[in-house]
Amino acid sequence: MPIVSEKKFLTEKELQDLKKFQNQTQSIIIELGEIEFYKIQLEKRSKNIKESIIQIETLESEFSDYLDEKYGKISLNTETGEITSLK
Repeated sequence: MPIVSEKKFLTEKELQDLKKFQNQTQSIIIELGEIEFYKIQLEKRSKNIKESIIQIETLESEFSDYLDEKYGKISLNTETGEITSLK
């Protein structure tokens, strides 16, 4: 005949502490997931901005080539649009 041992339980305080630790762990896991989600969003935004910078640089270069072709070598005041020929 097997011997049945007496059931034992954690104290109420021990059980509360255990549940507190479990809840804290769960909160940390959720927060970490949110952080990773935001990182993905930021990486996408960063990629889009870098692509925009490349596009703008290309357009600026093409515009500069256009101005060189139209006006020759010039100095340009970008605030007023005044052109000074460079010789």
